[in-house]
Amino acid sequence: MRECLIYGPQDYRLMSQTGLRQFVFPLESDHNAIWDSSISPDGTLYFALATELSTAGYVRLCRYNYESNTVDELFRVEDVIMPSDRSIRASKFHTSISYMNDGRMVMTTHTTDKAPQHPTWMPVAYFHHLWEGYQGSNIVVFDPKTGKAENLGCPVPHESIYGSIYDPKHNALYFTGWLKGHTYRYQFDDHSLFDYGQCSENASFRLVFDKEGRIYSSSRSGWMYRIDTKTGKLQDLNYRIPFHTYPEYGADYKGLSHGGIGPDGRLYMCFFYSRKIIAFDSTTDTFEEIGDYLSTEKHNVNETRNGIFGMDFDSKGVLWYAVFSRNCDSGRREIGMPSSLFRWDIARGGRPEWMGIIGTKERAACWTSEVNISHDDIMYIIGSNHAVDGPDITAIDLKLYRKDMRNFGTELTQDSYYWENPPERYQKAADFFFENGRFLEHNNWKVALPLQYEPIRLWRELAPDHIDDSPVKQLIWETPAKLCGLCSGAADFVFVIEQGKLTSLTPASEQPALYAKLCKKMNAVPTPRINLPYYPGRQYKAVAVQEERLGAKTVVGTMDGMLAVCEAERIFSLGPAAYNGPVRDMAAMPDGTAVYGVGGDKDDIGILFSYDESNGLRWLGHVSYDVPCAFSPVHCNILTACAISPDGKTLAIGSGDRLGTVMFYRLS
Repeated sequence: MRECLIYGPQDYRLMSQTGLRQFVFPLESDHNAIWDSSISPDGTLYFALATELSTAGYVRLCRYNYESNTVDELFRVEDVIMPSDRSIRASKFHTSISYMNDGRMVMTTHTTDKAPQHPTWMPVAYFHHLWEGYQGSNIVVFDPKTGKAENLGCPVPHESIYGSIYDPKHNALYFTGWLKGHTYRYQFDDHSLFDYGQCSENASFRLVFDKEGRIYSSSRSGWMYRIDTKTGKLQDLNYRIPFHTYPEYGADYKGLSHGGIGPDGRLYMCFFYSRKIIAFDSTTDTFEEIGDYLSTEKHNVNETRNGIFGMDFDSKGVLWYAVFSRNCDSGRREIGMPSSLFRWDIARGGRPEWMGIIGTKERAACWTSEVNISHDDIMYIIGSNHAVDGPDITAIDLKLYRKDMRNFGTELTQDSYYWENPPERYQKAADFFFENGRFLEHNNWKVALPLQYEPIRLWRELAPDHIDDSPVKQLIWETPAKLCGLCSGAADFVFVIEQGKLTSLTPASEQPALYAKLCKKMNAVPTPRINLPYYPGRQYKAVAVQEERLGAKTVVGTMDGMLAVCEAERIFSLGPAAYNGPVRDMAAMPDGTAVYGVGGDKDDIGILFSYDESNGLRWLGHVSYDVPCAFSPVHCNILTACAISPDGKTLAIGSGDRLGTVMFYRLS
C-alpha cells in the first residue's frame, strides 16, 4: 500500500470545475465554522454559521441560494433563547437540523465558544458555575414560511446537545449529550422528556435512521446501539466498530460519524476514527466491513489523523464523501491540509475513486463537516475551520459534473493557507491554537493520577441484555491484588477483579457471602454528629453519610457534600468536597495519612477529592481518561464507590451511571 495520497502542495490537484460554484464567507468573519447543514424537502440547503473558541459568538441559521450563489441570515440565536451575557455561548447548532411534519424546522444548540470573560472555551471547568457556565442547550423551531423562530426551552440544564434527529412517525426528537453521554427523547405531543441514561462515555453526536425508521448511534468507545422508535426500547447491538488509533493525536474517538441508506437498503456508516465503511443489514441485523475508504495509509503526509464527517448517496446510488486531514491537538502547530473528494459505487462492487481536492483555485475546503446531495443531484460540500477564516460552501451539479469528473488535476489550488510557508495571518492562527492547547493542558479538569490497570467496563461484560445492571454500588479490597464489588440495577451482580483482570461476574444469589459483605459495607451508618458544616438555610442536610478514620481523627462527609474533621467533641470544617450532592464514598490510606473520596449530585459530573493534614482538602478532578489506545475513552459521571488497596498503592473508583465502570489509579 502506498504511504500517502498527498505529499505536499504539488499534489493539491483540484477536482474538475465543471458544474461547480462556491460561496466563501469573509476571512475576517467572527463565524469560522459550520457543523450543521441539511437539505429541506424542497431542495434548499439550510446551515448553521457557528463560532469556535475565541470570539464569544452565537450561532446563526442561514439559507444558501443555489441559483444566485448567495446566503441569507434567517435568525440570530441570542434573539431567541435569551442567554445570560456572562455564560458560555450557544455558538452552534450541531448535526441537528431536521424537518417536522408541520413544515417547521427543528434544531438544537451546542457550545464550542467561550464566555466573553474567559481566556478560552472551558465547558467542563465551568460546568457547575451557575453564572458563567453553559446554561444548557435549547430546542429551537423555525418556520421557513413565516420566518419565525421559537425557543422550546432547555431540556437538560447545563448539558450541551451534540446531535439530534427528528422522528416523523412519532413526532419526537432524539438527541445526545456531549458532556455526559446520555441519550434523550423529547415528545412534542405531550412535551415529555425521557432519559435513556448514559449510552456513550461522552461526545457522541451522530444519530441515523435505517429503512424501518429505527435510530442508530454508538458510544464514543465504538459500541453500536439502536432505539426502536415504535416501542421506545434501547437495544445494544453487541458490535464494536473496527477502530483505528492515531498515537500522535492527543484524544481518542471511535464513534459513529455519519450514515446513509444505500441503494440496496442497507445502512452504510463511517466512523471517526476508523478506516472502514461498514454496512448494516437491518433485516438480518448483520454488519459487513465493505472496505477502506482510502487506498493509501495516509491521506496527507503531515497529518496525525484523517477521517470522514460528510457523505451521501446520489440519485444513482453512488456514495460521495470528503476525507479530511488534521494535525491539530497533537502538540504541533497546526498547518492547513485540504480535503479530498471521493466517489464509491459501493453497493455494486466498485472501489473508492479519488476525485481531487475540494474547492477552487482560490479556496480549497479544509475540515469538511458535511456532504449533502439533493434529490436533483446538487451536492453541497461544507468547508469548515479554515484556520480563523470564515467557512465555505462548494456546490456541484452532479448532472454536469459527471460528464467531466475524471478530467481533473490540471490546476493546483493557490489557497495560501496550504502554502509551505503560509502568510503571517495563518502563522498567527497556528500560534494561537498552539498556545490555547498549552493553556488547557495547564488547566486540566481530569484526574491526573496515572492508571494502575486498564479500566474494567462492567457494562460490556453484562452486554447486551444487562447493561442497566452495571452501575457500581460498592467496592472492597480483599488483598492488594483482589478487588470485589457490587453492581446493580434491576438485578444485583457481584464481581471479582484480580491483578486488574475481571475473573468473576455473577448474579449476587450465586455468591451470598460476598454479597452480604458488600451490602454490609454499603449500608453502614456513620456515627450521628451535631454541628457539622452546612450551607446556610440547608442545615437539615448537615447529616453524616460517610466517615473514615485518619489516625486518631475521623473525616466525615455530609449529605450536602461538606467535609469535616472530628476529634472528640471538636468539629473542624473543611468546606465543600463536591460541587453539589452528597459525599458518596471515602477510603483511607492504610497508614492513616490521607483520605480519598468521591462525591457529586446524580446529575452532575462527579469529583474525586483527597484530604491530608499537610495539604488539606484538594479536589483532584473528574474521572475521565482519553488517550489513543484500545481501551479509551472512559468518562464517569456518577462516582459511587472508592476503595484503596491494603498496600496503599491502588485507588479503585466505581461509576454509578448506566455504563458501569471500575477505574484504577496508582497512588505510589
